[in-house]
Amino acid sequence: MITKTEILERIADDLPLRIISDGARPYLERHYIGTAFGWRFYLHRFVGPDPAGGLHDHPWRLAFSLRLAGRYFEETRYGMRTQRRLGILTGDTFHRVAVLSTPTVWTLFGHSVGGEKPWGFLSFLKTGAGSFEPYTYQREGNQAKWWTTAKSKKQMRAGQ
Repeated sequence: MITKTEILERIADDLPLRIISDGARPYLERHYIGTAFGWRFYLHRFVGPDPAGGLHDHPWRLAFSLRLAGRYFEETRYGMRTQRRLGILTGDTFHRVAVLSTPTVWTLFGHSVGGEKPWGFLSFLKTGAGSFEPYTYQREGNQAKWWTTAKSKKQMRAGQ
């Protein structure tokens, strides 16, 4: 019998892929699904926790994360919690995927398009008084439409 994870892997195989890393350690595979009705959709495959060093926010007014397979713990400014099946994120939601309870975790992630703000990290969490530090992209290329030139995992395996 085919598992949920196997179905998600087969779907993701043909989608444009961006691998998010902390230096040499990949922790997230972002597979672009498409844009419709003012929303952008991705399949996220977490292969490790977010980097330590602060909680991050998102630049969109509204976003959601629907957990499809696997489980994880999320660190927020209010403490650690098990991630619910559906998470709603605003531009002021600070969090970090802290611990994966399963080897991989799959989510459907969507965000509103337009009205973006700078995103960054909340630091000094232990004092209870966080300060916002904007993030500056270090990667090359077009950040806004990266999927237009990205290869799929299948193309990467084939050496295309």
